[in-house]
Amino acid sequence: MYKNKKQAYLFLLPVFIFMFLFLLFPFLVNVKNSFFDIKNVFDIKGTFVGINNYVDVFKDQKFHNALINTSILMILVIVFQVGFALVLALLVNRVSKLQTFYKVSYFIPIIISGAAIGLMFSMFYRWSPNPAKNGAINQLLMLLNKEPVKWISSDQGAKVVLLAVSIPVVWQYIGFYFVIFLTGLTTISNELLEASSIDGATELQKVFKIEIPLLQNIIRVVVVLAITGTLKVFDLPFILNEQAWPNHKNFFLGTLLNYTRNYDAIGKAAAFAVILVLFGVLLSAISNIIFKQNDDI
Repeated sequence: MYKNKKQAYLFLLPVFIFMFLFLLFPFLVNVKNSFFDIKNVFDIKGTFVGINNYVDVFKDQKFHNALINTSILMILVIVFQVGFALVLALLVNRVSKLQTFYKVSYFIPIIISGAAIGLMFSMFYRWSPNPAKNGAINQLLMLLNKEPVKWISSDQGAKVVLLAVSIPVVWQYIGFYFVIFLTGLTTISNELLEASSIDGATELQKVFKIEIPLLQNIIRVVVVLAITGTLKVFDLPFILNEQAWPNHKNFFLGTLLNYTRNYDAIGKAAAFAVILVLFGVLLSAISNIIFKQNDDI
């Protein structure tokens, strides 16, 4: 089999066919559509407009707002989602009792659907003129003698709504990256850590001098996953704030793509999708440059 590659290619052929039919071919069709004015799904041919769809996307104020909001969310994800996941992994790796309990507890949000999490947080954020019908967060505020807040509302400030939507997005995937980091930590040699203890290294010195440097390649992968995941985030923002309150200012790139497809035109949405892919490739390349692959690990 090592000499005759035909068998290997034969086994790989179904995968290549699947990827071409459901990934590469639709993307190429989408690139073609981005140069046409297609009003709806029944407009098969459309009218060739060149790069006008791309120009319209970049001129759209909603796109500017979505780009800013997604950039803010990306920073929050990298700092808090990836950061908390790393801290939790370092802590749990040092726990001998109930380690399985902690692993399962932190991973549970991943197995809950985005729709369920969105509905859960919408109940947390609920505001009502009737104090008894307020959500958990406003109930807590009332216990502290503070006024309930309309967390997600058309008459609420854009920054408050953005924060309210970002919190569940950040929380949901902490457990995913936690498991990745914890798996990486288990590959670090115990002899190395024991030798550092004999040399008088403190726990913090082990973290910053041994464990984090040895996780460099894993951190690189996690950051790329976090960036690309943020670019296409859709379910939670859509469920919590479908209309991008206030005044369409709180779209993310993923939710704006859906809005563009439904309310503007398919050709413009196709151009938007191509731009989104290019952003993902560009940001991934930049993160790979910043977090270089360490071949010595």
